Amino acid sequence: MKNFLQNLLIFFALCLCALIAFQWVRETELNKKVQNLTNIVQDKLEAIQGLQSTVKRDEAEIQRLDGLRIELNNTVKTNQMQISSLTKDLEKSTAEVEKDEKQIELYKDAIKKANDNIVRQNEEIKKQNEDMKKLAEERNEMVAKFNKMAADFNDLATKWNKQQDELQKSSTNAPSKGGTNAPAKK
Repeated sequence: MKNFLQNLLIFFALCLCALIAFQWVRETELNKKVQNLTNIVQDKLEAIQGLQSTVKRDEAEIQRLDGLRIELNNTVKTNQMQISSLTKDLEKSTAEVEKDEKQIELYKDAIKKANDNIVRQNEEIKKQNEDMKKLAEERNEMVAKFNKMAADFNDLATKWNKQQDELQKSSTNAPSKGGTNAPAKK
C-alpha cells in the first residue's frame, strides 16, 4: 500500500503538474487576450481623443461659420435694404428723367415755334427793309424832283426878280402908263 500511495501521490503530482501547465498555457492565452483587449481599448481611447479633438475643432469651425453666416445674413439684409432704397431712388430718378424729357420736348417745341416766329419776323423785317428802301428811293426821287422843282422855282424866281428889277429900273426911267407894275406873263 505504500506503493500505491506513492503512486497515487505521483499520479496526483503529475496531474497537478499537468493542471498547472494547462492553467499556465490558459493563463498565457488569457494574458495575450487581455493585452490585445488593452491594446484595443488604448487604440479606441486614442481614436476617441482624436475624434473629440476633431469634434472640438469642428464645433469651433461651426461657430465661426455660424458667425459668418449671421454676418452675411445681416449683410444680405442691409444690401436688400440698400437695393430697395436704390430701387426707389432709381424709380424717382427715372420719373424725373421722363418728366425732364417731356419738359425738354416742350422746350424744343417752344424753341422751334420761337425760331419759326423769328424766321417769319426776319422775313417780315427783310420785306419791311425792302419796302423802306423802296420808300427811301421814292423819297429820294421825290426829293430830287423837289430839289429840281425848287431849283427851277429858284431860277424862275431869280428870273422873275431880275425881270421885276428890270421893270422897276425901266419904270423909274420911264413914266408909268397904267399905274401898276404887273409882271409879264411868259
